[in-house]
Amino acid sequence: MTGSLSRQPQLSANSAITVLLNARAGDTNAAAFRKEVTDALAEAGASFRVMEMTPGNDFLAAARQAVLDAKDHDGIVAAAGGDGTINTVAALCCEHDVKMGIIPAGTFNYFARDLSIPTDAAEAARNLVEGRIERVSVGYINDRIFLNNASFGLYSKLIRHREEVKSRFGRFRIVAVLAALVSLFRGQKPFSIAMHVGKEKLVRRTCMVFVTNNLMQLSHLDKEVAQQTPEDGMAVFVMRPVTRLDICRLILRGVMRNLASDSQLETFCTDSFEVETRRSGIDAVVDGEIVRCRTPLSFRTVRGALQVVVPARTSA
Repeated sequence: MTGSLSRQPQLSANSAITVLLNARAGDTNAAAFRKEVTDALAEAGASFRVMEMTPGNDFLAAARQAVLDAKDHDGIVAAAGGDGTINTVAALCCEHDVKMGIIPAGTFNYFARDLSIPTDAAEAARNLVEGRIERVSVGYINDRIFLNNASFGLYSKLIRHREEVKSRFGRFRIVAVLAALVSLFRGQKPFSIAMHVGKEKLVRRTCMVFVTNNLMQLSHLDKEVAQQTPEDGMAVFVMRPVTRLDICRLILRGVMRNLASDSQLETFCTDSFEVETRRSGIDAVVDGEIVRCRTPLSFRTVRGALQVVVPARTSA
């Protein structure tokens, strides 16, 4: 979970800001988005540069260099884009302990909203100058960071189908929702896992394991579990084999933010656990991106690992 672990005063007016902008995120108009960001930073008197990026290896190399430059000059690297862009920049900022800013431009923006960062581009850009630094906790699946969630099984199938549909019909919220519903009704063949949680071994037959360390997303899934999950912990949802009728019931419970009480879901909170399967590797979804992970899978949270610029007027 994100949390108020360490607060610092407002940022120095001399902090140089590098904005890594993925204007292709969500349904963003690239030219308008860039103008909003640059105008707001200029009006705030910031020292900044904006680098428009294309996802892929070139983006990773450019982002790494920007983070290394910021480390040398005590600067800020801001991710302007969706969950994939933010995740990439966050991983590099964690690795080098560099201050990170966020200008959200994705579909759901859970991480930014959890930290009260404005979803309006101009307001989020001004926050890079007017805000303060807060250290927040992050999650890991093996050696890969996640800020919102990590999952495997049915959710991997759901995300793959969603991306296929978005490539045909556009990156809109309604497209994402409808694609998710179709994938849910198609289902997932159950598989066996063994979870090691502390000293306990849990052997389960499942079609999905979903792990979230984002309080806002968790509150949208189950309000009671959100209240019970420690600030620096993870909530784990294990879905038992389900029928289409079970899926309908789960969707309704999700709308009511009361998923955990369903008999087809097992839920627990922890700060670390491992998952064994019969496979040597498994496709996982990490903050909306499908990645191949070696097994066993190791999930853990790291307290205060990421420095983020948050609004000065609110507690995250």
